[in-house]
Amino acid sequence: MQTRVALFFSVANARLVFAVVIAMAAFGVLVGNAQAAGGTPAALALDVDGATTPPIEPFTELGRGQKVQLEPGTMMEFMHYATCQSVTIKGGRLSFSGQRYFLKGGKIVKTQRAECPKSVALKGASQIGGVVLRSSKGASTLRVSSKPSFVLIGEQAAHYKSIRVNQGDKTLLEGEIHGRVFHWPDGAPALEKGKSYAVTLVSGSDDKPRVFILKPKGSNKKGAMALIRVD
Repeated sequence: MQTRVALFFSVANARLVFAVVIAMAAFGVLVGNAQAAGGTPAALALDVDGATTPPIEPFTELGRGQKVQLEPGTMMEFMHYATCQSVTIKGGRLSFSGQRYFLKGGKIVKTQRAECPKSVALKGASQIGGVVLRSSKGASTLRVSSKPSFVLIGEQAAHYKSIRVNQGDKTLLEGEIHGRVFHWPDGAPALEKGKSYAVTLVSGSDDKPRVFILKPKGSNKKGAMALIRVD
């Protein structure tokens, strides 16, 4: 009798442990899927005028699966990576899938075609407009206009406060990064087509400097913004 009781409890315990393992595995899958859904960048907020839930600041990336609620009078402009569109909306709930964006209860004020942003990842990989760009073992290379503008994105972006441009041992330009954005100064000379420049992001703390190589295309016109992903 004791043997049967012990066996019964042994089987029952085994079933309980198995059920717990299955539940934990299912929970892990759900958590993993949730993180993956919101983790892939889908768009970049360019301007926000008003309140949102969660709070969104300009030049914040918006992920796939993420939902943003805009107050009725709130205006937001964002760059949608998959379609290379600049979109201005007012109010409603904004969300993203792999290739599309959705607005429920709001109004699309303006949609216009934009030049797809250039991108370089200083660690790991970035995905902009469906194209994955990976940094090499050495410095990463970025091709933009001769008077580029940079937007810092990624987990470590806020740590970097200034930028330095060198050609060999000569420093050509130094300037501050304001709100994760650096615009080429009006009075600064344009970079020369075909030449290589080293761009260094300098931290305001103990974080190591980040370096990438810049090769101008030769155009002085204001082109697409260059996204510098710092993870």
